[in-house]
Amino acid sequence: MAFVIKEHRPGRWRIIVGVVISLWLASGWFAYEAGGYKSSSAYSQLVSQQNVLQKELGELLALNSELQAQVSRSQRSAQVDREAKVELAKEVKDFHDQQAELREELSFYKSIISPDEGKAGLRIYGFSVMQATGSLYHYKLVLIQSGKSDNLVQGSVKIVVKGILQDKEKNLDLGEIQVAESGQLSYKFRYFQELSGSLRLPENYIPREVKVRLIPRSGKKSNKPVRTFDWQKARL
Repeated sequence: MAFVIKEHRPGRWRIIVGVVISLWLASGWFAYEAGGYKSSSAYSQLVSQQNVLQKELGELLALNSELQAQVSRSQRSAQVDREAKVELAKEVKDFHDQQAELREELSFYKSIISPDEGKAGLRIYGFSVMQATGSLYHYKLVLIQSGKSDNLVQGSVKIVVKGILQDKEKNLDLGEIQVAESGQLSYKFRYFQELSGSLRLPENYIPREVKVRLIPRSGKKSNKPVRTFDWQKARL
């Protein structure tokens, strides 16, 4: 039987183990350092990108604020323009209304001073009604004496409302329907006079016309001016 004699070196394994452990630790440290470098680089990039984004966000917020300010100014300007247009339209309407009133007044005084041929003397110039509430109306009657005469004229006024009540024609004398009035309506003037009052129509009464007759106290018996007004046209 043959024996093989080998040299025993116990320190060799320790060296090998130490080298392996050292290599393992070195590789771990290298991996850590590499990872840390990569993480640091990525973090720096993220920080840089965040700064860029924050800067862009600030610029966008500033732009948005400016746009909002412009919109606000535009809205105020548009509101001012609308208000100016409304005010201008109102002024134009008032101007036209004043012109209409002046033309009406001019026509009125002209009819007194220089009446049309055949229209001199005592005349019924106009009649109007305005609804107050329900069947209550306010009326206005204008009388004039046109021409060169400045004599005092006086007399009474007869007003009759013609209409329909329960499908039948029904005439109403002013004395039957006037409100807060007593006695007969009368006039007394030299150039013109406005007579006004209130009247209340019966329930379900449909007015059609108003007939106005003047009855002078003196003068020619034939000079009794009469004029008929359409109710709807007379309403204000």
